[in-house]
Amino acid sequence: MAGLWKEEYRVGIDKIDEQHRQLFDKIEELLEIAKSKDKNSNQQKCMEIIDFLVSYTVFHFDTEEALQREKKYVSYAQHIKIHMDFKNTVQSYKEMLGRDFSAKNLKSFIGTMLAWLVNHVCVCDRKILKNVPLQDIESFADMESFIEKVAYKLLTEMYDIPILGVKNCIYKGNVDGGIIVRTVAEGDNKHLFMYGMSEQLAGILYNKISGMALPHLDFLDEIGRSALTEIGNIITTYAMGPIEKNRTGGIQFNSDLYVHEYNDTAYNIINSVILEITTEYGKMEVLYSRLK
Repeated sequence: MAGLWKEEYRVGIDKIDEQHRQLFDKIEELLEIAKSKDKNSNQQKCMEIIDFLVSYTVFHFDTEEALQREKKYVSYAQHIKIHMDFKNTVQSYKEMLGRDFSAKNLKSFIGTMLAWLVNHVCVCDRKILKNVPLQDIESFADMESFIEKVAYKLLTEMYDIPILGVKNCIYKGNVDGGIIVRTVAEGDNKHLFMYGMSEQLAGILYNKISGMALPHLDFLDEIGRSALTEIGNIITTYAMGPIEKNRTGGIQFNSDLYVHEYNDTAYNIINSVILEITTEYGKMEVLYSRLK
């Protein structure tokens, strides 16, 4: 496997690029341990790496935020909020692994870190030098065009996967896909997003995040599950900005991943928008429904 760090991740600021490389290198160390058969004997080393990631993430974010203040970055406040949320995520994983050091939890941590870091480096941090706002979808004529723009941001801008076609569909009780990610976002209101990906598209996204081949979906491990689930959280984060521009508090996310079919009836989906997005790697179906 090639290293997790790729030259195309460079944002053009030497000290930021070097710090990003350090983060990818440490995650790669964890990944090698997670793939080995002696994870338990390496527990101390894993926790030392996780301690490093917690402290280095804080150091790295402080460096980025100082640079943004210097350059009077237009999305400084939003960037700080993203940093704070992720620092809390890393700290929560550290505490969880301290209580229950298991292969499942370790792989879940690695998958979440990889998906988040690739997105943050390739999309968010590249906008600092150009002083481009993080959220550039300020308004939308209708929900269909809005979802199409959000899908473009995820697939094309972030992962260089062109969209070949888009069509509106009628919701018939399910979302098609080899992988279905359901994300419920709750701010001032409650919103349901579902992302159904063909097995090939899910595999391409996973490979772009980790550099690894996605195992057969019937044997999907926690690294794949958490990485693909985090993609759902990322795209929902972009969507929620314009939907709840004037929210009074933070947004809470609750995500689940289903393989082959969505089989949960916890939410009564009545009024919904569903788009079928075609790529050269198969289709992605995106559903949005306002729950309350």
